[in-house]
Amino acid sequence: MGNAERAIFAALEELLAETSFQDVTVAQIIKRAKLSRANFYHYFASKYDVLVAMVARLLDEAYSHGPWEFGEGKSRERAMDTSLRRTIEMWTEHGAVVCAAVEHMHGNPALAQAWNQMLERFVTAIAEQITYEREHGKAPVDDVAPDLIARVLVCGLERSFYVGTLGLDPRIPDAESAVESIVELVFAATYGAKRPASRLRRRVKPKPKVSSARVELNHAEPQLDNADASVEPDMAVGILSAMTSVLAERSLDELSVADVLTAANASRASFYFYFSSKDDAFVALFRNASEVIAAGFEALAEADRSDPAVVEKVITEWLSYDTETLAVARNAIHEWSRRPELRELYLATITRMTDALEAVIEADREIGIAIEGPPAAQLAAVLMWTFERSFAGAMAGEAHLDDADDLAVFLASLLNATVYGR
Repeated sequence: MGNAERAIFAALEELLAETSFQDVTVAQIIKRAKLSRANFYHYFASKYDVLVAMVARLLDEAYSHGPWEFGEGKSRERAMDTSLRRTIEMWTEHGAVVCAAVEHMHGNPALAQAWNQMLERFVTAIAEQITYEREHGKAPVDDVAPDLIARVLVCGLERSFYVGTLGLDPRIPDAESAVESIVELVFAATYGAKRPASRLRRRVKPKPKVSSARVELNHAEPQLDNADASVEPDMAVGILSAMTSVLAERSLDELSVADVLTAANASRASFYFYFSSKDDAFVALFRNASEVIAAGFEALAEADRSDPAVVEKVITEWLSYDTETLAVARNAIHEWSRRPELRELYLATITRMTDALEAVIEADREIGIAIEGPPAAQLAAVLMWTFERSFAGAMAGEAHLDDADDLAVFLASLLNATVYGR
């Protein structure tokens, strides 16, 4: 790598420490690197090409360190912890680059390919460990492919790192605070009920039925902030309905206000009476969808969680959306990290579901049907972000996550194994 490339990499990394990748310009990179425009374009066609090259460099570093090498016997847990911390240290050193890649990979195919090559390195290592454990009778053999299990675990690591690095979830105040729960997920996903007895401790004998976790739900009604009482609200509903239909066929990035107006047979004046922008309209759409999504997960609090089949039913139904909700959810899950208008509502929705899961874990540990483990708050957050990132991968057609039904069943089994040891 030449001096000019090093200067460009250093310049972008410095800029990412000061502002978002979305706001960085090629002109800023050139100025910071003290290079000519011709020199920059000799190596890269855009700022995205620079980011892709930096991710490729991280991939080389991952290969040189040999990630996720767990070792054997009693040393396995210690080795797993060490491998996780080594990965987090490597990513932390280039945290701004990692976060930029996570935020923009779903909108840039070259970046997605580069980042997924990085993740695939970890997926392969974990899948090989799972296969080895199964072949030697230490892990249960089931129909879930090791690659699917590994991909979900790496999704959990990636999202927990991102959330912890940016301080988006108080339950994960920094990236390292997620390690204990990630280790718990890896053990649960690999060994299930075959985990060491020390990891399956319960407080008291299980009870046959489970009472509600007593989650306090706040069902706020969606509001159209710009609406005037004298104007017919059906027009706003029609605009949002048309927007949903268009989003079933294209992404939010590709969508224009003109597309929505054509589909809704509405005037520009009508649109801007209710919504200040395309993003504002999408937030209104997601506000409705988020109620469906959150309420679907909160059903777990009222279910008979002593029965693993009931838990599986709740989770698989939660992840089974109608076409309209799926169109909105797919765009929200890919866009929330880089759209400020959406981020606050999205994080509030995740928080609502994490609150429910934390309450469930605490209640079920108290009565003895859930096993002891990492703090309930931390474990609930890591599980929820693992679910969220895995679903995002499925919506993007990422490797090993292409079957949404299989993924939903596995996520249910992961919750059963991690929280209940079964």
